[in-house]
Amino acid sequence: MSAMPIINLLDTTLIDKIAAGEVIERPASVVKELVENSLDAGSSSIKIDILNGGKHLIRIADDGTGMVPEDALNSIKRHATSKIKHENDLSHLATLGFRGEALSSIASVSRMTITTAHVGTTPGTTIEIHGGAVKSVRECAAIGTTIEARELFYNTPARKKFLKSTQSELSCIIETITNAALSYINVKFVVNVDERETMNLPNAATLDERIQQIYGAAFLDGLMAFKKESPQLSIHGFTSKEGFYRRSRSHQYMFINQRPVKDNVLRYAVYQAYKTLLKDGMHPIFFLYVGIDPAEVDFNVHPTKKEVRFTDRDAIYRATISGIGKVLVKTQQPEGIPDTVRPEVPTPPRPRNMTAVFSENTIAPPVHLPMTHSRDFIYLGDVYAAYAHGDGLCVIDHHAAHERVLYERFKGARSPMTGRLLFPYNVTLPAREYALLCGNLGLLNEMGIEIEDFGKDMFVIRALPVELLGADMTAILSDIAAGLVDVMVEQPVDIIKDIIAKRIACHSSVRGKAVLSDRELSQLIDDLNAADDPEHCPHGRPTQILLSLDHLRKMFKRT
Repeated sequence: MSAMPIINLLDTTLIDKIAAGEVIERPASVVKELVENSLDAGSSSIKIDILNGGKHLIRIADDGTGMVPEDALNSIKRHATSKIKHENDLSHLATLGFRGEALSSIASVSRMTITTAHVGTTPGTTIEIHGGAVKSVRECAAIGTTIEARELFYNTPARKKFLKSTQSELSCIIETITNAALSYINVKFVVNVDERETMNLPNAATLDERIQQIYGAAFLDGLMAFKKESPQLSIHGFTSKEGFYRRSRSHQYMFINQRPVKDNVLRYAVYQAYKTLLKDGMHPIFFLYVGIDPAEVDFNVHPTKKEVRFTDRDAIYRATISGIGKVLVKTQQPEGIPDTVRPEVPTPPRPRNMTAVFSENTIAPPVHLPMTHSRDFIYLGDVYAAYAHGDGLCVIDHHAAHERVLYERFKGARSPMTGRLLFPYNVTLPAREYALLCGNLGLLNEMGIEIEDFGKDMFVIRALPVELLGADMTAILSDIAAGLVDVMVEQPVDIIKDIIAKRIACHSSVRGKAVLSDRELSQLIDDLNAADDPEHCPHGRPTQILLSLDHLRKMFKRT
């Protein structure tokens, strides 16, 4: 008896849905593909409308070249593209899209409408497609191209249930648009979210003008321009001035020939340029642009085209370090010293956002406290303090210890001690971070940050926990937003609160270079011992290490 065949050919509809999964992972993927098509069409203005984080509606309208009726119908077929004609074109790509998968993939998992007219022709064409099937084609009046994708993943519920919260999906959409706006500074972008204008970026003449449009003048003041050019390679952009760092990688952008990419080698090169400057888990901000012969870079590595492969990666790596390193040296170079001499990096000033418990004292004479043994502390390096403890020696990491104390204080049910601000102040954030925080203002208020939505991209802060008085709230809120990017739709409130508490504690805890008095250290140790987990910081690192007398005897071979 012969075996029955078990390999079946899938039907076209199922093939399209599987293929769509490679390109369309979430609403932001739709926005990326449609915006890239608009840019490739030579648009000077792009308008994006979003409803419910892109789950209900994504509409992209542009003033580009548009399509004739035949091209509009062909555009929704798989691997239909105007970008390439021959195999050799793959090694000389000058456009963002080239595979011809985007519209076909989006149409297969949404209810899509395409309205378009080729420049200089009338009338235009409207096509309705549901789940990949064309429902109607009719003539209409149109300029450029408008594409609507409604009810994303309505026919693939398994994929739909893995979408994240509305705020998280919206933040990814805004990040995608931000990438496009930073890459094509001469294009106007307008974004409406739930029928309210969220971004309005006019055409910019220069990169620094575009950065200021998105992030504001104060943000731009913290950056410096860099440039490195050769006949084969151009590297330029903006990067952090010394001290203008963040506690997350949320403001790091890389572009190859105007295409947003993620490349670990390029990122590592930036960090190498800063290797003597970065402390305490801080990260530089950078906007890095690489111009290179298209034949020397391969974008066809991953369906999203964010990962790339270079013919000579080492040359780009070295040029990046050289370009950024040169401007960093100049910013630290005293007058009269040649550029070839790199001065010692100055010690950063001590932050002045200490809490009511921690004063501005330097090491004070030992204070004998009412306890069995007095604690006389010795500082070892920046953050370690040693003292006699019972029958041994204890070394405490004062930053990790303070993080644990504050983390439990912010996360706990007891409301933190707050101080009202004499003059409430406004915090303006980029659209992505603003969107992420809007859905969690209640939790921030529970933690003592009295904050209100003032509209568009601004918050008003009226009171703060005493630990945050004088702190850089723009940086703290930005870091909290970075921690909320991956929050899922059904994420428990306790987990979200945990994320926020960790970020606040990390920012407000005592930093390296800050030297506490014996009284302050004793208070910190008492608070730490009262914590639920006094042995670890919120990230799992040790807060203190005890060397017992038995251990010391073994080390000195006295056992």
